[in-house]
Amino acid sequence: MRVRVLGGGFYGCHIALALINAGCEVELHETGERIMGGASGNIPARLHQGFHYPRSRMTRAACQEHVSAFMGRYGFLTRHVPVNLYAIARDDSLVDFDQYVRTLRGEVDFVPVHDPWEYGLQKCEGAVLTGERHIVTDFARSFFEEQLADVIRLKAPKFTGNFADAWDWTIDCTFCANDAAGVDRYEPCLVVLMVGPVDVAVTIMDGPFGSLYPWREDFGLVSLSSAKWTPFSKTCRTYEEARFVLDRLTKLEIDTQAQAMIDSMAEYYPAIVDRYLIHDHLLSIRAMPASGADSRLIDVFQPSEKMIRVRAGKIDAIIHAGERVKEIIGC
Repeated sequence: MRVRVLGGGFYGCHIALALINAGCEVELHETGERIMGGASGNIPARLHQGFHYPRSRMTRAACQEHVSAFMGRYGFLTRHVPVNLYAIARDDSLVDFDQYVRTLRGEVDFVPVHDPWEYGLQKCEGAVLTGERHIVTDFARSFFEEQLADVIRLKAPKFTGNFADAWDWTIDCTFCANDAAGVDRYEPCLVVLMVGPVDVAVTIMDGPFGSLYPWREDFGLVSLSSAKWTPFSKTCRTYEEARFVLDRLTKLEIDTQAQAMIDSMAEYYPAIVDRYLIHDHLLSIRAMPASGADSRLIDVFQPSEKMIRVRAGKIDAIIHAGERVKEIIGC
């Protein structure tokens, strides 16, 4: 069976490798100059256990179900975060600390922190210490480059929907770049890479807040993202609109938004000003589903006879997505 996989992110790389191991003849088509050059390589790669989603029981359950499968297959690409804090903001949060703890209790292990100032936090009701791990994207990129060396096709032309060829199946893992089915909006995004301590992760919950997270420990790099300041726009209805926004950003606009992100995070974690310096800016596009409950579930469906489209959720769900694809094509 000949299968063409579109998109060289986490989902495309894993599904391509899973199909090869199942005996399929596979090519992985990536329009960029390297794999994991889009959202997969430019957004923090948490191995979610559900702490980020107090408003979506389905997303928490899916994360918790998928983590063990991911660790069994790709645990060697992950790293432990010595101090991993999720803190509830005292003002403007959609949940309070007691409600947050009650929501998580019995679902996943954590240690409540009732005096968050001991960890350098301010304006927070409380926090939890978690055992969540993160995926080192550079390690993942190197692993898949080696495993898929013979099948990766970089700078591939954009897929036009043409099925008049010898491929039995086309698997679209482009984060909905080719169609907007099930997508509410496309967000052109900024993540700031900073140099500083890599043994602490701080995520302020649940609302327009920031998150400081390890990126590459051996280089002393962490990422800073923000629910408010990471998106340059929340009104783009197509991938092309979001691409248009990113392509026309000026350095001043990027620097201004990055500084706003730092200032916002400093309200809750002042150490970001004294202990971290900007190293680089990462730009990408993410497809967001419509969900008042903050649902982040994957969607694998078959829009046509020879096509499967994967709308990505969390990274830990790639194993589930691969199994679903194999089930559909019968291998």
